Amino acid sequence: MLRKGPEDVPGSMLVLYYAFGLLVLATFISGALAGSSDEDSTLLSFMGSLLGYVLYGIVLYATGFLRRFVPTVACIMACGSILTILMVAAFVLLNPFLGASLASVLVWLILIWSVPVKGHIIARAIGRHWYVGIAISVTIFILQYMFYLSMTGRESI
Repeated sequence: MLRKGPEDVPGSMLVLYYAFGLLVLATFISGALAGSSDEDSTLLSFMGSLLGYVLYGIVLYATGFLRRFVPTVACIMACGSILTILMVAAFVLLNPFLGASLASVLVWLILIWSVPVKGHIIARAIGRHWYVGIAISVTIFILQYMFYLSMTGRESI
């Protein structure tokens, strides 16, 4: 049972709804606990996530695997949400002990780890080697980052 991959997740809309609920929860938690300076930042982060799911859908469509949209996006959404909650928890819990700079490094490492996780999921969904999935995931991550920067008017985070 532990050998099943993300492509074995049922293509149920209920699974997608649960994953979306987890995404909303993760966004709320990150906005509330991370001390986001403005609510626009949290909303833009949420919109950037949705942009990513649309881009993953385009990849599935372009490769002929659109029928795997629901399980693939549900997996990516759920994994990304869990890692977001982990990032916030790591920052909030470790900040008093390690300081903001070291806690931020740990958060960035978790964020960077989410890229190969999502790459693995998309690679399995389209039946390609893991490095193709990571290339797709890195590209989508960069596009999401550029979207966030362009919408906030910042040069970097």
